[in-house]
Amino acid sequence: MNAFSQKIYLELPAPGQGDITADRERLLQGLEATFSPLAVSYKTYKKYAAVCRKAGFRVTCTLVYAGTHWELTRIEAGDTTAQNYGLAVDLGSTTVIMQSIDLNTGQVLAEKSRFNRQIDYGDEILSRIFYTKGRPDHLDELQASTVRTFCDLLDDLAAQTGIAPEAYSMMIVSGNTTMTHLFLGIDPWPIFEVPFTPMFNHTGFIPADDLSLPIGGLVYCMPSAANYLGGDIISGLLAARLDKQKKPSLFIDIGTNGEMVLGDENFLIAGAGAAGPALEGGISKSGMKAGPGAIDHVSITDGVLSCTTIDNARPKGICGSGIVDLLSEMLLNGWIDFSGKFNPDATDCIVPTEDGYALRYADGEETADGAPLFFNQTDITQYLDTKAAANTMVAYLLEAAGLGPEDIDQVFIAGAFCAHINLEAAINIGLYPDLPAGRFTVLGNSSLTGARALLLDYTLFDTVGALQHNIQYLEFGAASDFLTRMFAARFLPHTDLSLYPTVRQRLKERGILR
Repeated sequence: MNAFSQKIYLELPAPGQGDITADRERLLQGLEATFSPLAVSYKTYKKYAAVCRKAGFRVTCTLVYAGTHWELTRIEAGDTTAQNYGLAVDLGSTTVIMQSIDLNTGQVLAEKSRFNRQIDYGDEILSRIFYTKGRPDHLDELQASTVRTFCDLLDDLAAQTGIAPEAYSMMIVSGNTTMTHLFLGIDPWPIFEVPFTPMFNHTGFIPADDLSLPIGGLVYCMPSAANYLGGDIISGLLAARLDKQKKPSLFIDIGTNGEMVLGDENFLIAGAGAAGPALEGGISKSGMKAGPGAIDHVSITDGVLSCTTIDNARPKGICGSGIVDLLSEMLLNGWIDFSGKFNPDATDCIVPTEDGYALRYADGEETADGAPLFFNQTDITQYLDTKAAANTMVAYLLEAAGLGPEDIDQVFIAGAFCAHINLEAAINIGLYPDLPAGRFTVLGNSSLTGARALLLDYTLFDTVGALQHNIQYLEFGAASDFLTRMFAARFLPHTDLSLYPTVRQRLKERGILR
């Protein structure tokens, strides 16, 4: 195991007649044969200086890899090598997920999630940015709220595992560029101001004490590549190992923003832009994130609509994967046309409302709160905007590389919603390129997966740097015809059906196309 943090047990000769080597130098001599170059800070050594003599020079040392050298972070009496723990964190704007990991075995001991306390300062990231603009005291508040979230999660993990926060010697954090700035208390405003350049891309290795975190070691944040291409995406690329692919492959992470990277072992081209909350269920009044009671799959058979929910709970709303299924099934059954407009003659489930037509996809007697669930024309329009943005971004990357959709060898899908996604349905509505199912790999939370992969293998540190450095970033906003091309992509699956031959065939089989 090449974990970022390693423990070594030493039995050193005690000072005696003819051996007057000082304790610190005696300790370093015992370590440098394995860990070199090696450093120990004054603060750390002062904290543990007395341990060696008290333990009869039978001690366990914790060493953390700090990019260019090993850092001695802890000295303990006796042999504690069996207790070696680290943390992987996905720092999201809404939810923070933290894993406790045994660095000797690679086992995930526990995983906990909490809402990010930053939500108190605004649901949207931009609200938080404006709150901190020109106000260092407000920036300190946002940083403190993030640290409190981390501390809450450490307490949650301790309750499950019995591992105290100070027993962790390394934390790797993956988050987007803005969230990393706020976590470190560094002004994020330049990210949103021309020329949209972050204050930093790399953080280096930070003593946890400097961030008021109670863990006993260092913190490292995944580097960003651009304002909208953050450490969470670099982490995802590490999880996918896009840089090791022999043929052009595509990484897609669609949430509130859409991030795309096209590449292989020879090149990496990336872009990002606003996508909207469609795939998190955020476009609909009855939309919700994936969780118990969320409708995750929809089917229409012989004119009858049926749904399944996560944990088989009574329906509370519909999440991103359910929306994808719903639109696909409505298209294939003629309940909506290619522009997403309802066909009220197709089914009694499409009913008139004050704002036009809407689909009643769950009756009140079925739902958790006794109220029926509706999906209206505005919901469809907002989804089509998200789908069109994602589709157009992919088209731009392919064009920049001189490739077509058929040249994509693998598609790596990241994001929480994709754990439940029906790939065929996603292709039917034009969310992903029309490729065989075998070319798709569902990564799930690749931000967390990449952080854990790096935590368990410090030799990947240079790979992370190379991923960040080698990405060619495209500014979609600078493309003069982006909106025009988005309009073409707003149709289901697209105005150019030659891009979706299998979907065209399904529509013909259903009698939707002639």
